[in-house]
Amino acid sequence: MERKEIRGYDAVRNAAKDFDTYSSDLLGDRDVRSYRQLPLEADPPRHTSFRSAVQPLFLSAAIEPKVPQFEALAKKLIAELNARGSGDIASEISLPFVIGCLAIIYDRPQDYEEWLSWGPDVWTADSHSSGASEHIRDGKTLQAYLDRVFDAAQANLVTDPDKQDVWDVVSQLKVDGGPITRYEMQGIANVLLAGGRDTVIKLLTGLTWHLVGNDDDREFLKSNQDWFNRTIAEMVRFLSPLPKMERVLEADKTASDADRDASKYVLLSFVSANHDKSIWSDADRFDMHRERKPHLAFGFGRHSCMGMNITEHEAGAFLRVLLNDWPNWIFDGEPEIEWASAQAADGSEIKFIDRFKSLKVTTS
Repeated sequence: MERKEIRGYDAVRNAAKDFDTYSSDLLGDRDVRSYRQLPLEADPPRHTSFRSAVQPLFLSAAIEPKVPQFEALAKKLIAELNARGSGDIASEISLPFVIGCLAIIYDRPQDYEEWLSWGPDVWTADSHSSGASEHIRDGKTLQAYLDRVFDAAQANLVTDPDKQDVWDVVSQLKVDGGPITRYEMQGIANVLLAGGRDTVIKLLTGLTWHLVGNDDDREFLKSNQDWFNRTIAEMVRFLSPLPKMERVLEADKTASDADRDASKYVLLSFVSANHDKSIWSDADRFDMHRERKPHLAFGFGRHSCMGMNITEHEAGAFLRVLLNDWPNWIFDGEPEIEWASAQAADGSEIKFIDRFKSLKVTTS
């Protein structure tokens, strides 16, 4: 049975903020995990309590001091690719940059190589690390990691804020006056490790793809760096890295996730909202100069993405380094782009980039 989809900018925006009707109180990724992503898969007041507890990790006060480290990492990765003379942006720049930024943000440099070995998606980590041609979803790799780090954090309690890493912080969180459970720790950790990973890799690869192929926009952006956030926002709209999300109607909620009929879950089509031609007449085109209008790629309302601030800082640091010393990259063959399709509110087809399979460049 085809699931109901809510499509179009206004309809998706209204549904996203109406959590009484379209609830986030559900278990996603049911094939690979048995615990809720938090605060994402909860409604107020529980969502509010968990979001308030976790939000300090994402604030500018926590992220801005780390931006010089982001820039140093970008310089290193770009220099290494230039020394090789050619390379793939997706796997040799975007992936290690995003993983490196997460290691910096979470104060876990010791995990960089392990996280990198998982590839762009935590749910296909085992397939990626084994070099399998077909990536099969499996939660075992992430689960083993979470068991290990939370066992260590709880066995070796670190209470000094200057010495704590992210798992020390998460394992000691209190919500509504009491300690959180191990399942709740895992739910938070899942958002931290999976939420800003493949989506940001896609964003950075998309920005590089555009700048390599468009000299005029590249020169404009180099001279107008106050335009970075507008450019990032437009690329996020254009790509819509998370095309759809599930919601559950009140009538279909039961106490146990296992007793629910997930085929009745409703899909919010963020890609249809961001490609709504009543809002952007040429929505299927990336245009960094267009009039800025709020997109829905980060969601909307109470459940909007907590990590959007981190994304802007990461992408801004990357663009600054890339443009201040442009490496004269040109495409090395045709970019390998996998396209997907979705339906617009009027039933017409939307074609959008599902992923950059490969974006090879060479130094000219």
